[in-house]
Amino acid sequence: MMKHLFYIVLLFLCFVSLQSCEDFLEVPAPKDQIDIGKVFNDDRLAVSALMQVYTDVRTTGFLSGAQNGIGFLMGNYTDELEATTTQMPDFRVFYQANVTSTNSAVNQIWRATYKQIYMLNNIIEGVENSQGITTAVKKQIQGEAFALRGILHFYLTQTYGEVPYVNTTDYILNSKISKITTQAAMDLAIADLLLAEEFLSQGGGSGSFEKVRISALAVQAFLARMYLYQQNWERAQFYANQVIGQMDLSATALANVFLKGSTSAIWQLKPDTEGRNTIEADSYIFISEPAPQAKLSTSLYSSFEGNDLRKQFWVKQVGSSAHANKYKQRGFTSSTLEYSIIIRLEEMYLIAAEAAAEMEDLLTCQMMLNVLRDRAGLLGITITNKPMAIAHILQERRVELFCEFGHRFYDLKRKGVLNQLTQTKSNWQMHFELLPLPDAELLLNANLKPQNFGY
Repeated sequence: MMKHLFYIVLLFLCFVSLQSCEDFLEVPAPKDQIDIGKVFNDDRLAVSALMQVYTDVRTTGFLSGAQNGIGFLMGNYTDELEATTTQMPDFRVFYQANVTSTNSAVNQIWRATYKQIYMLNNIIEGVENSQGITTAVKKQIQGEAFALRGILHFYLTQTYGEVPYVNTTDYILNSKISKITTQAAMDLAIADLLLAEEFLSQGGGSGSFEKVRISALAVQAFLARMYLYQQNWERAQFYANQVIGQMDLSATALANVFLKGSTSAIWQLKPDTEGRNTIEADSYIFISEPAPQAKLSTSLYSSFEGNDLRKQFWVKQVGSSAHANKYKQRGFTSSTLEYSIIIRLEEMYLIAAEAAAEMEDLLTCQMMLNVLRDRAGLLGITITNKPMAIAHILQERRVELFCEFGHRFYDLKRKGVLNQLTQTKSNWQMHFELLPLPDAELLLNANLKPQNFGY
């Protein structure tokens, strides 16, 4: 599976030039070849290595806003997007629910993500053994690297099911590594995040003021999500409330949520060049009919209540079609206006609401949901029972988090209602809750077998 990954070492021999970041993050990548041993004995070079991972995460794999990222793919896979192209790019295959183990997107996401994990393991090992990096920078880098490793494994196991949890750069070991259960992978991901929380809370810093690096707050937000997925309601509620208590939702108007200065953003990714904006805008926006790639599905468009301000600010009608308009700037502007938001405060209210509902605290659930509804210009709701609460939560998650990194797919899956998709996809089958493992990886490593059921 991991045979190709040893080549990643070459990234440390010739870093691409990185854009400046605030404070000590203004770290230019070395233009000439450097000795690998020196990378982890110098603050600036070590940070450059980490920043290269952020660049890679932004452009490839799960967290890319491109049409082969998980957001666009799963938008088509579920009931958020309708593919309109007559060609057969990967996202149309997903739209037709005809994904196979030889699909290029299935393979690309797997390989890109494990490449990123290898890069992180290289950093973790290098920093841990370093005698030349200052304590504060070491803790910051360790915290971010452990957090990213946990987050990437979280996406892998939620998407593919049983996967290897790779925590070493040992090529021999990685080439024969076996899958572990989804539960075990989630436990390890949470363990990485708890370790990251410790590093980032003990003087490792809080990331950058533009929120383009993972902070202790971002770690807590992901812990809230992961505990929710594990149905550990008390811990999910605890961490969601931790984040809510440190941020002010009212400070960001709906029109400003997806600007780079958004106060509800917890972690976001910065474009590689000043003046460039998000990949997401290029992926979702179209200016004339017919939509060239994909449009918002009729079912998503009609799911908004008529006076929902989120529809006004985050959806744009083009003729008889509509597209996601959360990000509005395509290409370059005189200065960058929008960053790609990976996780934001509004999700914490939804997590807190769901955890409360599952613990039969309907009043708290109602209060959390009504914060978001009031902000969207909607009347408050009164919740009288748990099934009603869960239905409202799924609806609010649908209209709040649409076209953001596959939330709709993961929500329907974890609540056991993926069969809802048969209403819009006649050939939908329940084993589609997991993507197939890439055939190419099964050929490289027999320990990854068996293939996921149904493929």
